[in-house]
Amino acid sequence: MKKILIFLLIIFTFLLADNFRDGMLFYKNGDFKKAKKSFELALNRDNVIQANFMLGKMYLYGEGVLPQRDKAIKYLKKASQDGNIRANCYLSEAYLKNNTNRDKVVSLLKKGLERNLKECKRIQRIYNIKIKQGTTK
Repeated sequence: MKKILIFLLIIFTFLLADNFRDGMLFYKNGDFKKAKKSFELALNRDNVIQANFMLGKMYLYGEGVLPQRDKAIKYLKKASQDGNIRANCYLSEAYLKNNTNRDKVVSLLKKGLERNLKECKRIQRIYNIKIKQGTTK
């Protein structure tokens, strides 16, 4: 009986961990509503911190949801705090679109540019943000 319970617990754990993977599959296939639901499950049930990044990006661009910059900022800020460098790029764009924290935009972009992230390069180019070498302002 004990072995059966352990086996069921392991299977149940694997099933829960699939929410983020399912979300990514739905996202890549353009089924954003199902992706959002899966990412929310991954975040709330499975504590998959990368779901913050995906939800923030979806709210920023209105993928399967109405664009909500405040929600995008909340999720992207959390993803950034958890170490997701790409989240810095999108967070800087959310700040630009929301006309808030413009002083943080350059420092956030610079972190991504130091890693040569295409997302930060794109945002820098689109918004014509000047970043001097060796400075954060």
